[in-house]
Amino acid sequence: MNGFAIETRGLTKIYGGQKAVDGVDLHVGKGRVYGLLGRNGAGKTTVMKMILGLTSITSGEAYVFGQTVKGHEKRIYPRIGAMIESPGFYPNLTGTENLEIFAALRGTPCPNAVKNALEVVGLPYKDKKLFGKYSLGMKQRLGIACAILHDPELLILDEPTNGLDPIGIAEMREFLRGLRTQRGKTILISSHILSEIALVADDIGIIHHGVLLEENSMAALEKKNRKYIQLQVSDVSRASLILERQFHAGDYDLQDEHSLRLYDTALDMGAINKALVMQGVTVSGSQLCNDTLEDYFKRITGGEGIA
Repeated sequence: MNGFAIETRGLTKIYGGQKAVDGVDLHVGKGRVYGLLGRNGAGKTTVMKMILGLTSITSGEAYVFGQTVKGHEKRIYPRIGAMIESPGFYPNLTGTENLEIFAALRGTPCPNAVKNALEVVGLPYKDKKLFGKYSLGMKQRLGIACAILHDPELLILDEPTNGLDPIGIAEMREFLRGLRTQRGKTILISSHILSEIALVADDIGIIHHGVLLEENSMAALEKKNRKYIQLQVSDVSRASLILERQFHAGDYDLQDEHSLRLYDTALDMGAINKALVMQGVTVSGSQLCNDTLEDYFKRITGGEGIA
């Protein structure tokens, strides 16, 4: 468990006989950005609330820094910053005044905590503008400033780009990257926007109807977005040997005993087919494919795409 900032085991939440979250095993590595991806209502927020102890766990366990939150709140909470759903602030106070209240309530020791947090998110210190007059992007930034006020190791952010315009989304993406690369933060971020998660996350979990369908590194998932030659053959072991020896091909995946994906698409398909047949390997199918990440997500969620 040492390599994970967050780990859940069989995490389950039942509301009135309905499973909102069903046996989720989540693994968020330290110093990484983990994107929890799913459609609205998939169970993302509920997972985050259970991890933080904001809602009860029906069954299963949630560990943060190797410990359950319940019973270890005083040790764990100071190490976490969170923004779940819409950030709640006093509309008739400025951003600075709102953060000063939170700093006082938390007993934040650093005297410049509010100023530092506002600088990190790009908001002015001691500005006269009231929170009620903030744009949606400024509200989201202030919510994150509140989450990082005490310089936590772990950030849990629920849909931080929700409702932002394209410029605001791009700025938020760069901000989150900076928190990881420059400040070493671990970030669990949820979103229903596939394209944005793909640009910021190191690892991705795909949740659908409360079930975590897949958990993988972004690098592994991006491989599914590559062009490849799909070969259907009678003997995949012999075919791979021929590809390596005769065509010096090393970048391929064995799918099953009769199927492989060859990622070096510059190779001559005709020559490959001929070589395989000449050496006793029957080729029943050979085609150039290009699956996108959207195609992949649609396939594993039963045809339902993610915006």
